Amino acid sequence: MEERTSTHRLITDPEDLAPVAKALEGAEAIGVDTETTALNPRDGRIRLLQLATPDETFVIDVFEAGDLSALGGALADGPAKVLHNVKFDYQFLLSEHGIRLSPVFDTMLAAQLLDGGEQGPSYALEAVAERYLDEEIDKSARREDWSGDLSGRQIAYAARDAEVLLPLREKLAAALAEEKLELVSRIEFGAVAALAEMELAGIKLDVEKWARLKETIRERRDRAAERLESFFPQPEGVLPLEGLGPRLNLNSPQQIMEAFRKIGIELPDTKVWTLLKVDHPAAKALLEYRELQKKLGTYLETYPNFIHKETGRIHANFLQCRVPTGRLACTNPNVQQIPHEDEFRSCFVAEQGNTLVIADYSQIELRILAEVSEDPAFVTAFQRGDDLHTLTAATMYGVPMEAVSKDQRSAAKRINFGLMYGRGARSLSAQLGTDEERGRRLIDEYFANYPKVQRFLQRTANRAARDLTLRTLAGRVRKFGNGAVSDDRGAMRREAMNYPIQGASADIAKLALFYIHEELKELDARLINSIHDEFVVECAEAISDEVSERMRAAMVRAGEKLLKKVPVEVEVVVSREWRK
Repeated sequence: MEERTSTHRLITDPEDLAPVAKALEGAEAIGVDTETTALNPRDGRIRLLQLATPDETFVIDVFEAGDLSALGGALADGPAKVLHNVKFDYQFLLSEHGIRLSPVFDTMLAAQLLDGGEQGPSYALEAVAERYLDEEIDKSARREDWSGDLSGRQIAYAARDAEVLLPLREKLAAALAEEKLELVSRIEFGAVAALAEMELAGIKLDVEKWARLKETIRERRDRAAERLESFFPQPEGVLPLEGLGPRLNLNSPQQIMEAFRKIGIELPDTKVWTLLKVDHPAAKALLEYRELQKKLGTYLETYPNFIHKETGRIHANFLQCRVPTGRLACTNPNVQQIPHEDEFRSCFVAEQGNTLVIADYSQIELRILAEVSEDPAFVTAFQRGDDLHTLTAATMYGVPMEAVSKDQRSAAKRINFGLMYGRGARSLSAQLGTDEERGRRLIDEYFANYPKVQRFLQRTANRAARDLTLRTLAGRVRKFGNGAVSDDRGAMRREAMNYPIQGASADIAKLALFYIHEELKELDARLINSIHDEFVVECAEAISDEVSERMRAAMVRAGEKLLKKVPVEVEVVVSREWRK
């Protein structure tokens, strides 16, 4: 059955899908949208699929039309598919109908890129359309029931959502070209499929092992609390009674500051940097307690709640352009920020018969710093295959590279990364556990050995203050507007120093996501996590060697697209558990 109006056609008969596919083939671009019964394909289905061309719009009742395979060719190839938040619709179409949208233009990601890290008030379709087309879209129908009989108002609403995407694409594409963001937009659009399928695949948590770890960490937390309280005097007239728990509220800054005052230590606050500089075991005990409490509250007590009852896996939500540097963010839950210790990571495992292939870039941000600063010592170290942290330690401590101790290398690593992130003598000395004067001397020695690094960082900070914009090697732009960072000159300089480095790392990582996805899509292998410059794939055990080589090649290829002066190295590990 087909219902025609002046602006769209409602299609319910599967036999009408072939002519629709024919009409789509000649279009320059297709506006695509879906209406669904839930917010993810594990809990809901597609009710409507809307496809708009400049000439006509088709609203397909998927409950009635059923199989969409007749549209597969037009949607998986051919004209650009224009969507707002492609990842959402991509997951539903792939899960229900095996259709992988390609190529795509994401109007939400385009709007976010154009804002250059200064997040706008909203990136909902109606907000972006109003900003770029000066059109108002009534979204009140979105809250209605889409699982039963649909009204004419709902059909018209659905059609309009697809139609508006075509003029919106024209405006955004012109703006991207004017801002010289074509390359980085292609990188972002290319990464969507990998991220959508990574979320669909999910990651498996060994629940029993996680529960045992929770009890272990709880015991450590309680011992740390007891050790911390042992440094403070008992309140007068109060006898310690076993089983009553801590006498202090260890999460109250006021109570902690008062307790330290009683042992002769005046704390201006209880922040980490303050406590790191306190030479007393109570400060170290408090930091240990807090770290263990965070591991309990943030991870161990909450992550099992995110396991989906049908798949038995955690399906996190990855956000592409929410961080000014372009790095991925992650929510519900944040599987990028699992503590690095093996006891945590090893709880994430492969299914029976599968294994994990874990690949990460070797010192990618330092390689980018070498590339953009052109410091000869940095560049030469990477070209020779030296370990830069060991080289830095040897230079700064005046010892041969083979004589560098573990502690010296660790200190050099903190300096390498700390100065790249714009840290000064105060914070660096606190991190190294030394005095501020020693921290200042270490910084001076560092820049004496790497003068072009210093010039690059200073020049970058000055450019940001002058022009209020910076770019990465791929052209991703950071605009310093009226935000909190721009109001704090020191904070802006620190962010500016790091932006070209961390932003380029994000560009490389997203390009790697695209290449890895392309390399693996015909194999029994799937991405299940991305942690900035590290990627985790789950695959059949029998093909782990092939997957390892394909991942390595894809990641090197992505790095070499942007880095021309220094080599790119990738380290790969195969394990049934997620390990470094």
